[in-house]
Amino acid sequence: MKNITKVGLSALAGALAFTSVNAGEMSISGSMEGSFTKKGGMNTSSQPLGMDKELSITGSGELDNGVGVAYKQTTTDALAFSDSELVFTGVPFLGDASIALTSTGSPISAIDDVTPTAFEEANATVGSIDDVNGSDGTYGIRYTLADAFGTGVKVDAMYFYQHGAGDANADNGTASADNGNEEGYEITLQGSVPMVDGLSLGAGYAMLANSAQATANSDDEDDHEGTIYAKYSVGALSVGAQRGVVSQPGANDISYDSTYLGISYAVSDNLSVSYNEIESEKSQEGTFVEQDMDSISISYTMGGMTIGFVDAEADNASYTVGKTQSARSVSLSVAF
Repeated sequence: MKNITKVGLSALAGALAFTSVNAGEMSISGSMEGSFTKKGGMNTSSQPLGMDKELSITGSGELDNGVGVAYKQTTTDALAFSDSELVFTGVPFLGDASIALTSTGSPISAIDDVTPTAFEEANATVGSIDDVNGSDGTYGIRYTLADAFGTGVKVDAMYFYQHGAGDANADNGTASADNGNEEGYEITLQGSVPMVDGLSLGAGYAMLANSAQATANSDDEDDHEGTIYAKYSVGALSVGAQRGVVSQPGANDISYDSTYLGISYAVSDNLSVSYNEIESEKSQEGTFVEQDMDSISISYTMGGMTIGFVDAEADNASYTVGKTQSARSVSLSVAF
């Protein structure tokens, strides 16, 4: 895998060599969200007000050999640099595909739960779920083909030299992840079903390698994650089902098996309502705990502003037997 990656990078470098960027564009965009969240149980007296904000700096241009270049840099709430991305399109021999150096998400984390929702996923305000996430946030090489061989299937794949190593290093620098993490990769396939209007399917797989020392006494040294989903829309109604499995090695191997269900209805162009449910079972050394979460959410959109409401509950929250949680949250978000 490493040799293949080196060959691919060499070909990309050759295709981009001895070129300059023509005049391009730079822009700043972002969003702001203020929320009021009231939780049940032991959290009834906690501070209910919250805020989240995101700022992205983007730029695009074209090399004098016709290759398109796009850059993106996001910031944290503290205005520190966060995810980085450099995307090339129109690269010779790649056709309509793009290739990127990025830590802005990953293929399998993008489809961890794609069941229809009006506002928030069932686990957004209660519980804590171990779902498919790959090496989200790690800088790697990503290949995306929106339409593979005219089939309408989107192929999204990513390779990491060391999973968990975080965002891009300083120029000519190196960084290392903890716990003996090694290379990893992810791949997802998504597309509509021919002759069945409104039906779409998707699947994803991730492998994250670990050193033998970090996974002593384990049957398998690697993390494995997989997911599959189906969504169907007819008119204003959308339904979806998904299953995700995570296997984590170690002295006590752990696995998580999660099922997601969702149904949403667009009451109007501005108003939507949904019901979502998650059942996630944790298995470790012959013991099993099932966490159940469900939520009702509503959203209303006006221009660049969205008002959202979610009412959620969880049993055996965070895989703790007998622990229950509930929450109601109202938020106002504005994009600019």
